[in-house]
Amino acid sequence: MNSNTHTSHRFDTFCRVVAAGDDLQSEAAALALRPEDETALIESAQAGSGELRWWSVRALAHVGDAAAAPVIAATLTDADPAQRAAAALALGHLGVRQPEAVAAVLPLLAPHLADDDGFVRKAAVDGFSLCGPAALPALADVLMHSEHEGARTRAACALRALRNESAAPLLFRFLNDHNHLVHNYCYEALDDLGLLENVLLMP
Repeated sequence: MNSNTHTSHRFDTFCRVVAAGDDLQSEAAALALRPEDETALIESAQAGSGELRWWSVRALAHVGDAAAAPVIAATLTDADPAQRAAAALALGHLGVRQPEAVAAVLPLLAPHLADDDGFVRKAAVDGFSLCGPAALPALADVLMHSEHEGARTRAACALRALRNESAAPLLFRFLNDHNHLVHNYCYEALDDLGLLENVLLMP
């Protein structure tokens, strides 16, 4: 058997168990996929049925390379909040392995910090928090320019979840923000990093 046959077998198994509707088996089949399956996953993420699209985005987070980032990001515009949430989390997981590619599309995730659906909003925070320093430019833009205080609060929440010293300049910048929740998240993040010990907090 050549590698293409193996790839087809893995992907066919993945499609079959997704169609059967068993989440545990679908998760196992997604994790069994390999980078060679990326092309097929991109196609199904773009044109598959609802469940297959959801699981294809999930699988791309596991095996995708830089080419998967814009495909996952495109799913953020889906009318189905479950698809948007899957895409938000998938970008975070992909960002662990492909930070530069994901950083380029994170501005498309930022509006979902104010998504109509609460689950999507939470997924956006979690997605950003997984991306590490690559998330900083998009989160900074939200904090500096958004007029949606809920989005700003969630951006600060994601900053705290990063637990990375590279976020310190941004955290200090908004330490005395007018939004008390933004202030609290920045304070707690700096405290977690041990960076408040010698800082005089201004009123």
